[in-house]
Amino acid sequence: MRSPLILTGVVAGALTLAACASAGGSVAPAPSWFDASAGQFEGWARVANGEIRIYEQQRDLRQAGPQPCISAALPRNLQRAATDLNGLKIRLTGRTLAWSERNGDQTHDWQGSNIVNECRRDVVILADSVEALRQGG
Repeated sequence: MRSPLILTGVVAGALTLAACASAGGSVAPAPSWFDASAGQFEGWARVANGEIRIYEQQRDLRQAGPQPCISAALPRNLQRAATDLNGLKIRLTGRTLAWSERNGDQTHDWQGSNIVNECRRDVVILADSVEALRQGG
């Protein structure tokens, strides 16, 4: 009799977490290595679910679990080509936006690209351009 109750509790907990995530949930401050006031942002890129995630170190790309990253996006046409950036060290030029100032309930539209803020930080990068600095490896 205990197994169904335990399973039900686990399922209920998972549903609660999913509801928090889909409702916008809480966000954390940007990692200490990130300067939100800069006009250029360098880091290692992982491209997934329509946005770019920027990490401080190349090894961070391989970590599982919560990540010390910053979510970013380029205008739609550039973002569509961004999958080529996966695993590279890049420099984004643009500005940051406080996540609390997003233009959607759970996303922000940046010139046709949707940022969902998968890094769950209080700022995201609205990039105008990108430059590949180094090949991944």
